[in-house]
Amino acid sequence: MATTNASGSRAARVVLDGVGKRFTTGAPVLANFTLTAEPGDFVSLIGPSGCGKTTVLRLLAGLTAPTSGTLAIDGIAPGASRERLAYIFQEPTLLPWLNTLKNVELPLRLRGTEAGARTVAAAEVLQRVNLGHAAQFYPRQLSGGMKMRASLARALTLQPGLLLLDEPFAALDEMTRNRLNEDLLRLRETAPFTAFFVTHSVAEAVFLSQRVVVLGANPGRIIKEIAVPFLYPRTAALRESLEYQQVVSHVTAVLHAILPSSVTEVRR
Repeated sequence: MATTNASGSRAARVVLDGVGKRFTTGAPVLANFTLTAEPGDFVSLIGPSGCGKTTVLRLLAGLTAPTSGTLAIDGIAPGASRERLAYIFQEPTLLPWLNTLKNVELPLRLRGTEAGARTVAAAEVLQRVNLGHAAQFYPRQLSGGMKMRASLARALTLQPGLLLLDEPFAALDEMTRNRLNEDLLRLRETAPFTAFFVTHSVAEAVFLSQRVVVLGANPGRIIKEIAVPFLYPRTAALRESLEYQQVVSHVTAVLHAILPSSVTEVRR
């Protein structure tokens, strides 16, 4: 649940204030990183490799600590708020000896949820991601898109207030990727969450997000935030509109202008 401030209005779900990150052997990865997200926001992080996009997600997940600055989720430190979030990685990370249903149950099992309750919850989410028919399949029997749907279902069983996604669809073909983008937004309509989404695809970032945050490297820092003007729900037809193409072109132009040496790493 989001916290409220003294006036009774909703407080920010995520606050990063002047965050810096330096590992023991190297230059700063992030410097003076300040960003706020409200409940229900969908924020995409885009920029060249090495600009700290994944590091931001790891900080929010409490997997690493900032060197400087502060960050909070619903007003508390990430390490104390892990039950409020779920993390989807670039790879589905399904356990090969478990079938789809048991893989999706796993986070609830680790939290100590009773067996019957977690099976019901996992089965319900599998239906929502159109994988109900594959509940008894093992990972070797699933396509790449089906594996990522299972990974998404596994995260959604936790009913997260914050969903962190680190290029989850990057390895998929364009048609499957587009369909999963649409499915992700559809799922978000029925179970609202705040999302931080890392991608190298400008088109994907614009389709999904309310804000696209462009990062620069050496050290990683916010260069520009670009508001995406389209209301939800969004459908495949949006990609064919002139307005959508104009926003994609604008974000691409920002990357060309600010990161001329790195723009080839970022896909339209």
